[in-house]
Amino acid sequence: MMHDPMERALLSRIAWAYYVEGMTQSDVADWLGISRVRVNRLLQVCRDEGYVQILVNADRAVCYELERSMEAAFGLRRAVVIPTPPSQKSLNRNLGHAAAQYLSGVLRDGSSLGLGWGTTVAAAATAVPRKPAQGLTVVSLYGGLPYSVVINPYEIVATFARRLSASQTYYIAAPMFAPSPESCRLLKSQELFRSVYARAVRVDVALIGIGQLATDATNVVLGAITQDDVRSLQRTTAVGEVFGTFVDASGVPVEHPMNACFMGPSLDEVRSIPMTIAAAGGENKTAIIRAALTGGFVNVLVTDESTALRLLDREHGGDA
Repeated sequence: MMHDPMERALLSRIAWAYYVEGMTQSDVADWLGISRVRVNRLLQVCRDEGYVQILVNADRAVCYELERSMEAAFGLRRAVVIPTPPSQKSLNRNLGHAAAQYLSGVLRDGSSLGLGWGTTVAAAATAVPRKPAQGLTVVSLYGGLPYSVVINPYEIVATFARRLSASQTYYIAAPMFAPSPESCRLLKSQELFRSVYARAVRVDVALIGIGQLATDATNVVLGAITQDDVRSLQRTTAVGEVFGTFVDASGVPVEHPMNACFMGPSLDEVRSIPMTIAAAGGENKTAIIRAALTGGFVNVLVTDESTALRLLDREHGGDA
């Protein structure tokens, strides 16, 4: 039977965990966020299709070893590492699909899901399995863009809500960044926004992308921030954006007016979210991914093999 790359990756992880690491089926189910019955069925697929002979096929298990190394190095609850495809477009799509697969396994009846935005999160929205649980609530963690594109936070939330058959959906009916810190404070003081923010910081799971600081970054191309904003931020120690806040290499928010203009929950507020999943990869995002991990804003990372190797190289004393 033919399997797509995400299914092959799941089979490899299960085979390695059970046969090489000696984890029980219950341990594997808890680790991957899937049922024990499904683990048992997929182990049979592994045996039937040659994933397991005497050893797990080595070429199908490379990313699994990186996942365990990432979890140990950065104290992650879970790392999901996929093979690096040839193009950034393919990378974003594949990361989104991997994030969607992981997310569907951790959602339970009555769960609430907070959503960021970006190309990987948009890819996850179209790939998440339909209705993996009952009575779900979907909440936006970001304000929106002034026009309709599939990457717009409004569109992402709407797509997730449709595919998940969400019972409740909440949006932040404001731009992603207010024109000034004063207008941001005024808008956030209104009951309409306070009630949405209260729901946003009480979600069970959050899925976000991570933004690099560059003139061709998605948030610039789509008009969330301007070229002048980028140049101004580049004169600080900022390396990118996580949860709407621009941070330095250590994950500390930089001193810049943009950080007082974000129409979403603050970094301190989102720390209370039990599970924060970030899907991001690529050489240009390595610095901001490392900052998000160092700052402790992410406890599940979905990334690619090349990015994981760069992150681990620096962690172990390299120059990446």
